[in-house]
Amino acid sequence: MNKKYLFLTVLLFPFVLYLYFHKNNKPKQDIASASAYEVALEWNKMILKLERHTSGYRPPVSARMFAYVGICAYEIALPSLSSTTNNPSLLPNFERSIAPTPYNLALALNAGYATLLKSFFASAPLNQLQDLEALEATLMRKFAVKNDNEATLRATQFGKNIANLTWKYAISDSVGHNAYLFNYDKNYIPPTCKGCWQPTGLHPMPALLPHWGKVRTFVVHRSDIACHPPLPFDETHNSSFYTEAMEVFLTAQNRSYEDIWIAEFWGDDLPELTVTPVGRWFSIANQCFEISKYNFEQLIHTYYLLGLGLNDAAVICWDAKYRYNVERPESYIQRNISSTWTPLHDSPSFPAYPSGHATFGAVAVEIFKNQLGNIKDFSDKTHEERAEFRGHPRSYHSFDDIAKENAFSRLAMGVHYRMDSEEGFRMGKVIGKKMSRK
Repeated sequence: MNKKYLFLTVLLFPFVLYLYFHKNNKPKQDIASASAYEVALEWNKMILKLERHTSGYRPPVSARMFAYVGICAYEIALPSLSSTTNNPSLLPNFERSIAPTPYNLALALNAGYATLLKSFFASAPLNQLQDLEALEATLMRKFAVKNDNEATLRATQFGKNIANLTWKYAISDSVGHNAYLFNYDKNYIPPTCKGCWQPTGLHPMPALLPHWGKVRTFVVHRSDIACHPPLPFDETHNSSFYTEAMEVFLTAQNRSYEDIWIAEFWGDDLPELTVTPVGRWFSIANQCFEISKYNFEQLIHTYYLLGLGLNDAAVICWDAKYRYNVERPESYIQRNISSTWTPLHDSPSFPAYPSGHATFGAVAVEIFKNQLGNIKDFSDKTHEERAEFRGHPRSYHSFDDIAKENAFSRLAMGVHYRMDSEEGFRMGKVIGKKMSRK
């Protein structure tokens, strides 16, 4: 052999060996994390189908469900996370030592998600429950420990144990528990003051979850953030309040094709057709996790914080809604500007101020930026299969752009004043930043 080639062979041999062993002996944690990543993503996609088709899953109810599901998954993953010591358990009397050592994280997550979701969605349509069972079985087959039934059993039992502890904890919150069964409170009598919210529109409904401000929060509590008061109610022409209503009216009178697209694209108020305004942010998270390379810890932390943040935001927002009881633009405009005016879609059956949509969006993007970094280009494909309205994907250059458009969409829809969206956006950013420090 030529001395030159012999020298190169000797020089490169250690490097070749390194590549060979690196390729064929991947750390077990890498493989385990990839499997767990897949399981968590598939279940979070399934949840969006369940909340879309299950009666009673309105935004606050959905946010609460996502919070407990996120807690369950996070608790199952805790023994395998590098940051375990900095993240205490939220479950009462939870002992981390109950995790089997070692344990198959993918199988434990699969069992945990399946078990808890069967409780949260006990009333889901039969075909959705069948899909749930099918996903559980598919993932079980895929990640079962080969030739070790005992290891498979240990992992699945651990996941089920955490799910049962989580459900027990959820039940202890009596105001929020099973709220999907009683969304509308027929016994609630709205205040009759001038400018106070009353059921309105062509299809008036009783108040949606008027006592939601008493539901359990996890990180950000009602006393941690003050909702700024709305503008003083005033029907005088050229008053600040009248100007806000006139902006909604004029925006509706001059809606462009783009405005209608934006309004309906972010509506998410159509059970069976769309996810909820809360589920929408999990849809965006799912898309990020499908198209970009994140690791399992980023994924599980994001789902966890997103659920907790949106739950706490819903409680704080709904508490403010029923404290200020601001009527919807529809009522004000019909009384003061045009008696025949209507919004693009029905006004929601709860007070206007502050905007839940704007609050949820600002919370979500603060968590996304902290956990995932910002995005340069992103196309939201949540509604790409919809034909009932224009669901064609819309593209954005940053998470902040997404949140701002979402907030504006409620004014374009005709169901919120600008002050609703601005205060919701402000509160949401505060809540999101507090969550991001957790």
